[in-house]
Amino acid sequence: MKAMANAAKSINAMFKNTSPYDAKAFKAAAETIRAHSGATLSALFDGSGSTAGSKASASIETDRQQFDKLANDLGIYASALSVAADRNPDTLGPETRMQGGEAMMGGPLARKIDAAREAESMPAEHAFHLMLQTCTSCHAKFRIEPK
Repeated sequence: MKAMANAAKSINAMFKNTSPYDAKAFKAAAETIRAHSGATLSALFDGSGSTAGSKASASIETDRQQFDKLANDLGIYASALSVAADRNPDTLGPETRMQGGEAMMGGPLARKIDAAREAESMPAEHAFHLMLQTCTSCHAKFRIEPK
């Protein structure tokens, strides 16, 4: 999880221009997240309710389908970012940025994004924000916060 968090921070710094854009580093960060997502992430939390010291909630097992979907969506968004790095070797140009009027996140009444169909056709920055939203949604539902 720390590798994914560090990779997301690296990508975020490039989008915020607090770190210079480096396509190879951007792609490596996206690939780190992708490699830790999907079936790999799901397997890591298989039987998570009984792991001592884990922050994972037992609800992962009772809502395995939702957890696996979030894990897969995370990988889809990371893959879209990896492709964006290939398409943008020199700079994060305007086509990679969210445009005015594009909703970063939706409320309960917002249209739900189908990650598998839409991730690679949206600006990379939007895919990044949806990836972060996926992390947040997963943590909110499946992570036990210390009291």
